[in-house]
Amino acid sequence: MLIEVATGIILTAAAHRCSVGESMHSFTTGLHRIAVCGPFESSPLYSQGVEDALANDIATVPEVNSIFVERADGNLLVWIVADNPSRSVREQIFQKQFELIDAFSEVSFDFNIVSTRTQNPGEVASGAKLIYTH
Repeated sequence: MLIEVATGIILTAAAHRCSVGESMHSFTTGLHRIAVCGPFESSPLYSQGVEDALANDIATVPEVNSIFVERADGNLLVWIVADNPSRSVREQIFQKQFELIDAFSEVSFDFNIVSTRTQNPGEVASGAKLIYTH
């Protein structure tokens, strides 16, 4: 005589509604999905990588010619090459830098502004990666 036994566990729960001031948060890891309610504040999700954000944000300053990046000693070195880094241009770039530092607080940035008047953009940083050019 052959007896086959199948065992399975099915967990179900009634739909739960979050209370006022709470948010539903869902996490998926492998085969498991967890959903919880809580007074968590949503944080913005960044679909772009740090390099894309750098290129897209800083390049909105018209005088920016190119942007180079390099990772070194846990820092992200950033060279911003500008055609005319006058005081007002530098202030615009600084504002973009502050916004990026706030958005990517886990990244240790080291920003440098370089003038095309004094240096060839291709010689700014020998081991750096070009992420934007105008």
